[in-house]
Amino acid sequence: YSTFLQRGYDQVVHDVAIQNLPVRLIMDRAGFVGADGPTHAGSLDSTFLGCVPNMLLCAPADATELVHMTHTLVNINTAPTAMRYPRGSAGADPLPETPEFLEPGR
Repeated sequence: YSTFLQRGYDQVVHDVAIQNLPVRLIMDRAGFVGADGPTHAGSLDSTFLGCVPNMLLCAPADATELVHMTHTLVNINTAPTAMRYPRGSAGADPLPETPEFLEPGR
C-alpha cells in the first residue's frame, strides 16, 4: 500500500536515495481508494517522493502505460525508482505484446 511507505520515508532517503541505489518501489493503492478507508489513502506519495534525491517517479494512466513503465523500471539500474498505481481494474484494452522503454523525464 502506498500509505505505508510514509512509515519508511527515512529509510528510503538514507538507505536508498542518497546512495543512489537501483531500488524499485511499487506502490499499490495510490490516490484516494474509497472503500479501504482514510488511513489507507495513498494521497501523499507523489509529494514526498518527488523531493527525494535521485528518485525517478512514474504513475501510469492505463494498463498500456503500466506495461511500458514496468519494463522501463526493470531496465533502470542507475537510480532509485518508484511507480504508483491505483486500486481497481486497469480496463479491458489489449496489452502490448512488446513493452517499450520510456525515456525518463518525458
